[in-house]
Amino acid sequence: MTSALGFLVLCELLGLVALPLAVVAFARLPSAIAFAKPLGLLAVGWLAWLIGSLGAGSGLGVVVAAALAVGVGGGLLARSLRMPAQERARPRAVRAMLRSPAFWAPEAVFIGSYAVMAIVVAHAPDVWGTEKPMDMALLNALTLGEGFPPRNPWLAGADLDGYYYLGHWLAALLVMGTGVEPTVGYNLALAAFFALSATAAYGLGAALAGVAGRSPAAGGLALLAVLMLAGNLAAVLELVRHDGPLRAYPWFQASRVVPDAINEFPAFSWLLGDLHAHLLAVPFTLLALALALRWLHTGAGRVDVVVAGVVCGALYAINAWSYPVVCGLLVLALAASPGSWRSRAGHVAALLVVGVAAVLPFLLSFDAPASGLELVAVRRSLPESARDAALTVGLALWLVAAAYLAAARARPPRLAAIVAGTTAVVVAAGALAPQRLGWVALLLAAATVAAWRLLRSRGPAVEGFGWLTAFGGLTCLLLPELVFVSDAFAGGPLERMNTIFKLGYQAWLLLAAAGVAALLVHRPALAPPVRLAWSAGAALLAVASAAFPLAGVVARTDGFAGPARLDGLRRLAAGAPGDVAAIAWLRRHADPGAVVLESAGEDYSPAGHARISTFTGRSTVVGWAGHVLQWGEDPGTRREEVARMYREPDATAVRELLAAHGVDYVVVGPLERGDHGSAGEGKWDALGTRVFEESGTTIWRLG
Repeated sequence: MTSALGFLVLCELLGLVALPLAVVAFARLPSAIAFAKPLGLLAVGWLAWLIGSLGAGSGLGVVVAAALAVGVGGGLLARSLRMPAQERARPRAVRAMLRSPAFWAPEAVFIGSYAVMAIVVAHAPDVWGTEKPMDMALLNALTLGEGFPPRNPWLAGADLDGYYYLGHWLAALLVMGTGVEPTVGYNLALAAFFALSATAAYGLGAALAGVAGRSPAAGGLALLAVLMLAGNLAAVLELVRHDGPLRAYPWFQASRVVPDAINEFPAFSWLLGDLHAHLLAVPFTLLALALALRWLHTGAGRVDVVVAGVVCGALYAINAWSYPVVCGLLVLALAASPGSWRSRAGHVAALLVVGVAAVLPFLLSFDAPASGLELVAVRRSLPESARDAALTVGLALWLVAAAYLAAARARPPRLAAIVAGTTAVVVAAGALAPQRLGWVALLLAAATVAAWRLLRSRGPAVEGFGWLTAFGGLTCLLLPELVFVSDAFAGGPLERMNTIFKLGYQAWLLLAAAGVAALLVHRPALAPPVRLAWSAGAALLAVASAAFPLAGVVARTDGFAGPARLDGLRRLAAGAPGDVAAIAWLRRHADPGAVVLESAGEDYSPAGHARISTFTGRSTVVGWAGHVLQWGEDPGTRREEVARMYREPDATAVRELLAAHGVDYVVVGPLERGDHGSAGEGKWDALGTRVFEESGTTIWRLG
């Protein structure tokens, strides 16, 4: 309880620190306050990271200094600008703000969503299975405060320069700032990022509704539900097919719709609990979309363009897949915003330059493991692809359809018929082509219409925003049908997996925003019979989309059976209490740069290979070799060398290998004995000193 409260208080403080900057950057949006907390975490974390990357300091002291700089700088900036009276930091304005629903509604969303997610993760706290060990290893490595890039916890002697880690650093900042154990902090960080994302989604929806002259609360709750809480329609099919108890509902299958691909969506990601880059990027992607709306509404200013540049650059270091999508949409928003072409061109240039400069140290050290783009050779048919889209983003696509129906009604009937007929012919021709281009043609036509409507839009800002995000979302669905990023899976059946996964995730966020914009602006413009049919379909799909969060939570938490606890070591403690005690000892006594020898095994090992490095952040000789390869490093024969070091009974024979990998500590527990036997265990007393022994697990300090 105390740990959870500490996270909540720290997020509140970060929001308070960034409040002046948020009021300036999101000026004239009815919900600017809703963006203060995610902006505060990003601004403080980015500045502390930048200071550390430049070698000017690291650790909690730098974080505190960064927070002071953001707070003081934002306050001075707000005072120096000629802001409207209600936006100035005056006592009367502050009192009015504290009484306003624009303040209390986002605050209620944040506290409520944080509490709900904390309860959920407390009933499924184990940092075990899927890729949680990877995220735990990165989080622990970053909490050691050794600078950037951090040491690679799964490859001794290497830095983590092949993976985007800034989002994990922001999570580590929350852990460091509260002083909780990382095994507890992991779960609280998940709850905190859920709450930050929910609040930003509410704020964006409230801003859309406020700009459109509708109820901000209704718009905020609508986007919160569609973007953050809704499940896909595949989850409904799984529920219909499931004939067992709800606790056994196969919720995981909702993310496996397209063959040989991953189709995650936000509600699934939060329930799964992997603290992955695409999840950590969500609140900051929503910040960028709010800035795009502000520009379409009132035009761009120097401060908000600089803030947007930092957000864009930071997103590259948080989740590189987000950068081209968000940056491209912000450029389009600037191009379509009010103002002269000269000022808009200057803002675009400033956005791009600031984005690069903001993360230049990361760009100089980052060694991207991907090797470029390749053309897609095999596609699914038009009916198969349409089914996939309906099952993954069906609700959002249905909402967005209102914009197209309203646009068709607004055009002269003859022109609308010509456009529809031409599109039908092109799609049919593509469907009959050997390359199966029907779905490509349909998406291309829809995205082209969205781009054309955006650039020619003279209507309300919400309408332009809807076309902007519709274009972005449809393009994210289109690109994996044309190209894929050549990564570690290239050449095999999973070669498109990451491209479909990561761009599909962006599509969900963008189409959800576009759908709510269409709900606010285009639904009233539909002909009454069409509006009735569309509304009935939307209501039916909304009810269906509730299946996943309701059934999934019950299954994930086993019906909330058992005591609630936040410690992610629960499963390991039940099976190997000596390992848990050894982890605690190493966290207290081992230097941050120490190298620990432990047994090496397969990725995703159910036995828990790499558990010492994962839960201490200290590097091991080799952890999950497959992930090391994905990060652009070659583990070579390290697994075999680890086996030799454990199995060889002669101390002299392994001295050279131990020195080559810089091993400082050796761990022997039930896992090591199960993998390598105990014949070679006696040599460790000749090579080092026993410093820990409990419940079958022993640690030797070498040298």
